[in-house]
Amino acid sequence: MTTLMFTTLFTLAQSMSKNMVEMTFRQTGYDAQASFKSITGEEAALIGAHPDVREVGESIVLGVAENRELKGHQTEIRWGDDSYAAHSFAWPTAGRMPEAEDELAVDTTVLDYLGIPHELGQQVTLEWRTDLNSQETTASTFTLCGYWEGNASSYASMAWVSRAFADQMTGGADGPVSEGQILGTHMAQVSLYSDRNIEETLDGILADTGLIGLEYGVNLAYSPEMGAAAFSESLPMYLGMILVFVAGYLIIYNIFQISVTADVQFYGKLKTLGMTKKQLRRLIYGQANRLCLIGIPIGLVLGWGLGFLLVPTLLGMLEGESVVSVSPVIFLGSALFAWVTVLISCLRPARLAGKVSPVEALRACDAPDKTKRMAKKRGSASLREMAWANLGRNKKRTALVVCSLSLGLVLLSCFYAKNAAFDMEKYLSGLTIADFELSDASSEDYTGGYDPQGSTLNQELVSQVEQADGVEETGHAWSHQFIWQMDDGTAANLAAYYNEDILADWASYDAQGAQDAENSIKEKQAIVTLFGLDGIPLEAMTDEDHILAGSFDPEAFATGEYALAVSTASISKEEAKGGKTLPAASVGQTVELEGRTYQVMAVVLPDSSVVDGALEAGENTGLELEYVIPSDSFRELYPDNTMRRLYVNVKEGQVDAMQELLDGYTASVDRTLPVTSRQTMAQQYEEETRSSAVMGNAISVIIALVGVLNFANSMITAIVSRKREFAVIQSVGMTKRQLRRMLVYEGLYYAGLTLLTSWIVSALAVGIGVRAVTAADDFSTFRFTLLPLGVCTPLILILAVLIPCLCFLNLEKQSVVERLRME
Repeated sequence: MTTLMFTTLFTLAQSMSKNMVEMTFRQTGYDAQASFKSITGEEAALIGAHPDVREVGESIVLGVAENRELKGHQTEIRWGDDSYAAHSFAWPTAGRMPEAEDELAVDTTVLDYLGIPHELGQQVTLEWRTDLNSQETTASTFTLCGYWEGNASSYASMAWVSRAFADQMTGGADGPVSEGQILGTHMAQVSLYSDRNIEETLDGILADTGLIGLEYGVNLAYSPEMGAAAFSESLPMYLGMILVFVAGYLIIYNIFQISVTADVQFYGKLKTLGMTKKQLRRLIYGQANRLCLIGIPIGLVLGWGLGFLLVPTLLGMLEGESVVSVSPVIFLGSALFAWVTVLISCLRPARLAGKVSPVEALRACDAPDKTKRMAKKRGSASLREMAWANLGRNKKRTALVVCSLSLGLVLLSCFYAKNAAFDMEKYLSGLTIADFELSDASSEDYTGGYDPQGSTLNQELVSQVEQADGVEETGHAWSHQFIWQMDDGTAANLAAYYNEDILADWASYDAQGAQDAENSIKEKQAIVTLFGLDGIPLEAMTDEDHILAGSFDPEAFATGEYALAVSTASISKEEAKGGKTLPAASVGQTVELEGRTYQVMAVVLPDSSVVDGALEAGENTGLELEYVIPSDSFRELYPDNTMRRLYVNVKEGQVDAMQELLDGYTASVDRTLPVTSRQTMAQQYEEETRSSAVMGNAISVIIALVGVLNFANSMITAIVSRKREFAVIQSVGMTKRQLRRMLVYEGLYYAGLTLLTSWIVSALAVGIGVRAVTAADDFSTFRFTLLPLGVCTPLILILAVLIPCLCFLNLEKQSVVERLRME
């Protein structure tokens, strides 16, 4: 059992690390150690010839597919050699890589978006621009020669073309054909022989090849941060191993203690025949090692099997198929930990066996080896008093059983209270403001940019959704982007907020962004996204918790003479009330936007459900400012702009019907429609947190089971060591019924002490510890609960009666006379 628990936790920990690295590989798009975003074929050949390099994969970028069906799903048209494709998780599993000029290989995701069957020989037409500064697109038709399963984690799909097609498009140029273009960009991925000191190795390679200064990027999966993240995710499993060690020790120690107690007279005889203490200890350890030879292999097999079943549950938050690790560390570590646990558990029983003398063995009983003055009492002793006195005969064992049982119950109560404190409404409110959010496909196109005249949220779809049964409330968002020459007031506010310290901190993780912001403030020029809102998003943005300065007057705002300024940084209301300068226009200030003037009614916090998304294509460097005006005013200004987002709230009983309507639309009409629903996000969270709940409750149940086993072991030890004593008191008149009742009372006293301890400690642990933990969690609302204890209390009482009765049945197999004749 101990080996099984160790192996399961080792399997989960190793599999967690392995899957996190694999997921990072897929998110970054490749599994080589480093990549070069711009390189020539000659430079790639020099690097590939270095002895520290295993292989180099090369690719030439032609463009990005701009088919309407692929809006929101980036599809890069490239030539790539076999190495580049294999390391990019884009190697055809059906067919092959392109060879002829008109051949193409893509993943199944692209085929599904285009509505093309997964069959070789199909015709695939891709629309793309050879010149990013031109709106003219090129339509190229290919024959499908290979495909593979789409990678849901990757930021983009690859559409492989032949080298002949790439050379024809680029004219054989080894690099971008012109400034600011991606056509002809030559890239490379470098696989090294070792994962250690990647940057030092690459710098050495570049120095040896005379290519110092060539820029490269190290794969995030090999970064120290990734290792730290993987360790932190695996930490609960390693902490669980400590509990397993304690649990294993308690079980194995009690089992060997029972063995020594039951055979104490046998050990006394061996001492009489001349066996030394050392030989007796070797006898005990020999028994333990033989048990290890049987138990550990069985535990390894069963533990890995259990881990194999639990890994998909534990890794439910990771995209793609979960991989179960078969690392030798799992089996060697588990076997070693289990063996050490057994050896440590045998220390005291082996020492006790070595100390036993023949005389002590013959009068062995459960009482401790101490002389104690007994108080005389007149009258008859009751069964309850005798049972209570029996608990006091070995106080250490009584304390061990009570603590062992209580530990599991307290842990179970704490884990349950922590999980029960999670507030789904708080969690979802930070991610979405409506039951359903529908977006234009281009709002998530961070490469091509948002298209303000998109066709995803067409009038037919909007009408169909808004007129569906159960719709309670709706809201709309439009947006328009332009370059704005800031007024002096806004520029002064931004300069005051983005001081040297703020910019330095920003530059520590985004140097270019900090530089762009500084330039924007100096030049008083910024990118402005003007939002037109009504209904749900406007209510969310003007909620009291969102307003940093000023106040919102719906009637005045509806006139179109006022605007809301969105803060460029998330500032607490306490800071705003404390007089901190806000990074936005001041309340009451007049701003001119696209030829119209507005008075700033309030400064509000940004809401990710409203303001997040891709910017429009064009000049997107510098500070990004946002303003909100009524949707009616917006549509008067920009009648050709289409809706960016549609928000819908439905009645509680109609959520599934709306989900079914939208699922049907995306399946049969437009696969590119981005839909966010509270229901799916709640399900996703439950999948993500299922692992911690399963692990926490499983460990608690295991510890509680250990406590029950220790309780059973203690009762067995008490009965085995007192066989002759029970025979004596039965011989002087105690009936079987009375003896059984006395043992049941002992069990109930154990249960009573355990429950008393558990209720007191759990109340303190939940009321103080769990409350403190949940107070620091933005998505938790503390609720005092001891429900697990309420459920476990009758079960503990039943076990307290059942186990002594079963032990008594085993005792009755020997008659009173046989027990009195025991040597």
